[in-house]
Amino acid sequence: MNSTNYKDKLTIIIVSFYSNHILENLIKKLDKSIKILIIENSLNRTTKINLEKKFNNVKVIIPEKNLGNGGGINLGFSLVKTEFSLYLDVDTVPENNMIQVLLENAEKIKNYSILAPKVTNFDYDENLYIHYEKSKKIHQIKFITGCVLFFNMKALSKTGYFDENIFLYYEEHDLYFRCNKLNLPIYLIDDAKVFHQGSSSVNIENNHEISINRNWHYCWSKFYYFKKNYGYLFGIKKTIPNFVRALKKYLFYSIKLDKKKALLHKAEIQGLLSSYCLQKSFRRPEVNN
Repeated sequence: MNSTNYKDKLTIIIVSFYSNHILENLIKKLDKSIKILIIENSLNRTTKINLEKKFNNVKVIIPEKNLGNGGGINLGFSLVKTEFSLYLDVDTVPENNMIQVLLENAEKIKNYSILAPKVTNFDYDENLYIHYEKSKKIHQIKFITGCVLFFNMKALSKTGYFDENIFLYYEEHDLYFRCNKLNLPIYLIDDAKVFHQGSSSVNIENNHEISINRNWHYCWSKFYYFKKNYGYLFGIKKTIPNFVRALKKYLFYSIKLDKKKALLHKAEIQGLLSSYCLQKSFRRPEVNN
C-alpha cells in the first residue's frame, strides 16, 4: 500500500494531559498526510491553538471534562470516518515503517479487531499468546500492551468502545475480553515496531500527584474489571493481595515518617475500598499548569 493512501484509510488518535513537552516530537515523527486527532484532557485551549497553527493535519479536541484514557479514545473514535484508527500513547516512538506495516497487514488479515506493533522494550511472556510459532511474524494474542493499538472500526461497532466507567487502567483488558468473546482476534505484528518510553507523558513537577492518581485508579480498575466480567467474589479474590500489601506498606512508611511513600500506598487502599463499595471512579489528578 502506497503512503498516499494513508489519509483515506487511517486516522490517528492521541490522548494528552499536559504533555506538550513530548507531544510535538511525536507529531513530527508521523506522516503529514495522516489526519491526527488529539484529545486534550487538560482542557488547555492554548495547546489547541498552538498545535493547529503548527500542523495542518492536526485537530485538537477539548472535551467538557477530563475523560481519562479510554473515554478520550472513545471521543476520538466518534470522530473517525476512516476504515481504520490508530491509537498512540503520547510517549511512544514508532519506527519509520510501523504504520505502513500495520496497514499492509490490515489488508491481508481477514478477521480481526485489533492489530498491535511489537513494543521493543516489553517482555512478551508466552502465556500472552493464543498461538505462537517462532518462525511466523503474526501471532494471535490474548493481551497486548495498550500503548499502540490499530483498530478495525467495523469490528469496534460489534465489540463496543472502551468502558467509560474506567478512568485509567484495565480499560484495554475489558475491551480485549469482549473482542475474544466475539471471536474477533487480536494480532501482534512482529515487523511493526515501537519503543515505549513509559511514564513520561506528564510534566515532571506533577510526578508525585500523578503517581498517587495512578495507584488509586490501578486498584479501583482492577477490582472493577474482575467484578464486571467474573463476579464480585472473584474480584475480591483477585485484589485482596493488593489490599494487604498496600496496607502493610502504608503502615511501614507511616511509622518511618515517609509521607510521600505512605500516600502512594494509601491511594491504593482508598481505590480498592471505593471499588469494593461500588463507588464510581471519581478521583482526578490535581496538577499545576
